[in-house]
Amino acid sequence: MAVGVFRVASRLVPMGPEQVRRLRFRRTGFGRRGLAEEHVYAFLRRVVDELVARKAVEASLREENARLKNALRDWQAQFTPKPGHSVDSSWTGVQRRS
Repeated sequence: MAVGVFRVASRLVPMGPEQVRRLRFRRTGFGRRGLAEEHVYAFLRRVVDELVARKAVEASLREENARLKNALRDWQAQFTPKPGHSVDSSWTGVQRRS
């Protein structure tokens, strides 16, 4: 049976490239019309290529997200006042009245 998405616990779970590669369609019975195998397998190759590309983009985005989180953490550590220290008014732009 050819199914693009499996239902698990009423959630949609996307197929992975290996699942698509292993997928095989049943042949139609004698004298019945069926699908052209070359079209089916060309489509499957396209789906596999798109899934592989999507996984690569997701991995790249995860790496970029981690890099940005680390940069933000470093920036916060650099500019967050340490406990027990007063805020420098020259840093905040606030001027104190005498």
